[in-house]
Amino acid sequence: MSTNYLFDEAAQAEPKEFDNDSWLLSYVDLLLLMITLFVCLLSMQQNKLSEKELVQQKVIESLKKKPIEVEQNKIFLDQVYLSDLKNRVSVDVETDKVNLIINDSILFLPGDTTLSETGGRLLDELALMLRNKPWLILVEGHTDGEPIATPRFPSNWELSTARATKVTRRLIARGINSQRLSAIGYADTRPLDNAGKAGNRRVALVLSQPPS
Repeated sequence: MSTNYLFDEAAQAEPKEFDNDSWLLSYVDLLLLMITLFVCLLSMQQNKLSEKELVQQKVIESLKKKPIEVEQNKIFLDQVYLSDLKNRVSVDVETDKVNLIINDSILFLPGDTTLSETGGRLLDELALMLRNKPWLILVEGHTDGEPIATPRFPSNWELSTARATKVTRRLIARGINSQRLSAIGYADTRPLDNAGKAGNRRVALVLSQPPS
């Protein structure tokens, strides 16, 4: 009698133990599901970050193109400068442009806008070098701070502008497309550091890449 009772008690206990195991398995499944979901979300976030990094890399590469092109322009200009333009043209390279600086004593007589023979030949050489290049060319006229007041040039503004215009017209006459050119006079408002009066009397051809 007591043996049967023990058997029945054990039989009744087994389903309870099975129910407890079923609950534990369901809990583990839930944890696995949550972990899987978390891994998926993390993977999606990493993909988004990768796409963002890719876009940033493309932007950086595009920004690097212009300085590289300017550096290549400098290499080309140096070859001509060393062979033909030495002691007549100074080359100054900035981040997005190249400056060809010519002292006004080579181009013009004092206080005048008539091109000298030497200045005309120099501009012809520059025109030959620049004619088939895509660069935009801004011709800048600069003077020193010495006042000028003549019937033709009431101030250095008129003198610097007239000289820039004269150089521009010469470049056009030598085959450079006028749409690539522009001219401006700065008078004495943009002096060069430690250049003195003679160094500040200058004409600069500022070369820049056309907009893409």
